[in-house]
Amino acid sequence: MIFFILIWSICTVAFFALASCMSKHQKQIFGRELTASKTKLATLVGWVLLIIALVICITHGNLSNMISYWIGALTFSALFVGLCLSYFVHKAKQWVMACILIAILSCITYLI
Repeated sequence: MIFFILIWSICTVAFFALASCMSKHQKQIFGRELTASKTKLATLVGWVLLIIALVICITHGNLSNMISYWIGALTFSALFVGLCLSYFVHKAKQWVMACILIAILSCITYLI
């Protein structure tokens, strides 16, 4: 279960970063549009985090099973981010910080 929470939280932060690339969501989250360099950075961070989650999955089991596991975590992450950006956009920054904290704690717990 800790492994799923680790992958889910990394993917959730990645999807929040990717959502920050879109001007509509930038206005929702930050109250203004970001500069082009910050938008590119958010895109890069989002994709890198998704790749990191995939690599973690692939290295911890059978390739086909863990890719399916990663896609399942992506699904729950996308649903969560969609829910947050639709109904709880005023608390999006807090959700991101909570997901980062969950990722760190689950990583520590998984490594112990």
